[in-house]
Amino acid sequence: MLKTLKSVNRALRNKQKKLKLDYYCRRYDKAPQPKMPMKDVRTVALLRWDNKLGDAIMSGLFIKALQLARPDITVSVITPPFCGNWYQKATGCEVIHCDKRGVKTAHSFRQYRGQFDAVVELGTSFDFKELLAVHELGASYNIGFNKTNHPIFNVNLPAEAVHFKQRYQAAAELFCSQPFDDVIPLIPYPSEQIVDAEKTNVAINLFGSSKYRQFSRQEALKLLHNWLRDFPHDCLYLIPVPGKIELLQDLVEECASERVILPSETSSLEFSLQLLSQVDLCVTPDTSVVHMASALNTPILAIYADNPRNYQEWHPLSDQNKVLFNPATKDKHDRVYVHEFDWADFKAKRESLAANQYTK
Repeated sequence: MLKTLKSVNRALRNKQKKLKLDYYCRRYDKAPQPKMPMKDVRTVALLRWDNKLGDAIMSGLFIKALQLARPDITVSVITPPFCGNWYQKATGCEVIHCDKRGVKTAHSFRQYRGQFDAVVELGTSFDFKELLAVHELGASYNIGFNKTNHPIFNVNLPAEAVHFKQRYQAAAELFCSQPFDDVIPLIPYPSEQIVDAEKTNVAINLFGSSKYRQFSRQEALKLLHNWLRDFPHDCLYLIPVPGKIELLQDLVEECASERVILPSETSSLEFSLQLLSQVDLCVTPDTSVVHMASALNTPILAIYADNPRNYQEWHPLSDQNKVLFNPATKDKHDRVYVHEFDWADFKAKRESLAANQYTK
């Protein structure tokens, strides 16, 4: 009953968003009048105000490409402080801090109106807040993906650039006439050895960005016990996550195995990268850890919702990777939890990755 009510509530919220978007489109969805040819663009704003680390990781490619191939162009990122810290450490670009995504924040962008020749906003979802934000920035060129039905986006990327890495590559190609490096930049991280290189080491992230991508205590214990039983040579390193340290400590205590390790009681992106750079495998729900591991080319076993479009946009990029999909939802407004998968399927994918001899 509760699950049905939640589904109905989501459907109503989505309908309300659509009505708001229709209203804002009538008011603001107008094609810009460019004040210059595209080749003369010198200031670009990357609108990343949703504060999602996965997108920040991928978009670093775009920034680095322009910094190296087009140093005459200044790229600024509009983002809250959390991702702003990543951008500054990974790319050294100019960062304009903003509040969380919302109507009030969108209106605040009017102070930058006309400051940028082009605005890049490549998100898949698009609602009245994005439309208002792009309108308030008032650039000559608004670059989007899959926004051909919105006149305010007068530059659209090729439809085949589905994965976010491909999108940022395509956006960079608009400005760079010569080939550029497609390496995803990362923030600096320590190189000191954390794991025993003589063993088979697995980094496990149990938490995603929503409650549906997070293992509960009970389901995490079930996963770890099954793993200890079926893969006796794996050492399991739990990735420390803000707000979850106490839970992770309890999991280590309850497992009571020297093969289940919490390598640090302090979480940081630098430590996560350090650990991921040294292990033989990363196991994680669909979240930013996938993209950090991808940038490091660490083998990945990822758990994704049964959403083909989302998978096309955010699938792992490591040379060795396997994906376990959760069961399909009964309707488009329903949700499935990350732990809802068959252990036999998980075991088979782990075994197929183990068959490849990892060389780190």
